[in-house]
Amino acid sequence: MKRTFLPVYPVLWAALALTGCQPKSSDSAVSDEAVALGPQYSKKGLLVPDDTRLSLGVKTVEIMERKVPASLDIQLRVYQTVGSLILASAAVTPNEAKQLRAGQVVQGLTSNDDRLGGKVKRLNSMLQDATGMIEVLVEMHNSSNAVAVGGFLTGTIALDTDEAVVTIPRAALLQCSDGYSVYTVNGEHLVRALVKVGAINVDFAEIKDGLYAGDQVLVHPVMSLWLTELAAVKGGQACCVMPAKGK
Repeated sequence: MKRTFLPVYPVLWAALALTGCQPKSSDSAVSDEAVALGPQYSKKGLLVPDDTRLSLGVKTVEIMERKVPASLDIQLRVYQTVGSLILASAAVTPNEAKQLRAGQVVQGLTSNDDRLGGKVKRLNSMLQDATGMIEVLVEMHNSSNAVAVGGFLTGTIALDTDEAVVTIPRAALLQCSDGYSVYTVNGEHLVRALVKVGAINVDFAEIKDGLYAGDQVLVHPVMSLWLTELAAVKGGQACCVMPAKGK
């Protein structure tokens, strides 16, 4: 599946604003009237004051059910060209083959970033006993002569989906060393919950376990709050110093 990466500098900037306040010397001490506010971590989760939520642009959304178009990425090798068409093949596992059928749309991407359109022609299981894999035969348009016989390209097959599933915005999904997780809203706290993920596309992710329709999840700033939680768990204290009202 394709993955997106958060911009580095905004994350680091937010992390500096949220993590590890060091004791201040008398020369830089904050006024007695100033109040140290910021995300506070406990077993209940992250408690983020309203003023801090506003300054960080905290956004949450309600989980809902929808159909999530899934896709399968395959590595195609061209074995024949016929006029403006190219014929290519790829090997998939038997489980992956169960999701495929003739006529499914295929999008191809060459090493030169040329995009080609095509479709699945048929599946060939003749080599399954010997290799354990099934061959997918694809026909694609090659009007620009972008790929020659023996060349390779990446193919993406759009898979069918009929039922609505529990989904969250892709931006809410956090991938950590312990798996996928999201921040859920529990009263005044934001709680990181592990989830089991299914199909993922550029906009949404299917949640197979860990959340229910109607729950609320955080979509921004996910990475910054995770860094805050890490700092707290490892002995740091996350805080933002805000001036007293009227100053």
